[in-house]
Amino acid sequence: MKTSLKACALILATIYTVSLLAERNKWPTIQSLEKKRVITDLGKEGADTPVVEFIKDAGGVPAYKLACHTGDYENESEINFSGDFQCALFAVKGTILTSGDLLAADTKDELSTDWWNRGRVRSAQLRGECLRYPEYSTDRRFKLRGMLVILRFTNIQWSAGKDQQGNPRLAGFTLDIKVVPNKSAQGSRSELVPGQKPPASCYP
Repeated sequence: MKTSLKACALILATIYTVSLLAERNKWPTIQSLEKKRVITDLGKEGADTPVVEFIKDAGGVPAYKLACHTGDYENESEINFSGDFQCALFAVKGTILTSGDLLAADTKDELSTDWWNRGRVRSAQLRGECLRYPEYSTDRRFKLRGMLVILRFTNIQWSAGKDQQGNPRLAGFTLDIKVVPNKSAQGSRSELVPGQKPPASCYP
């Protein structure tokens, strides 16, 4: 009887270990990616400033699509882009999208609409008190699916004109994109950012 119990325990432990390994390896291993884009005349006369990059798996096949557009981008697209600038991440198979925007965390608020996530950028988030919360401002890191996606906004430029609220109008910036494998990131969507959340004026 004791031998039988030991055998059962061993089998259960093996199944548990295998299931953990399967869970940790369910996402494709991605290749690192680093890109720099200088954005000027942001949204001038309604023009779009697109940034599209594909994140490839170890075999060189595109596994994810990172797409960024100005907020008034109205062409047929994957989501309703908004704000001054917005980036979204999608799993792909060939030319077909196989997921929604993965930069949205798995919360009721962020899944309820295209604009409530840290991929969306408003000019107010890149100045003043919002700079105290870099994960919602100039340095945004997204951990998911075995990778770390970093969107960093530097060399921020402001135009002489004001927006409808009388605030400085965002004219441009340098966008640094960095994607690296991260085995600790196993969620299907972006993990929530730890620490203090910014005030409503900074997010969303």
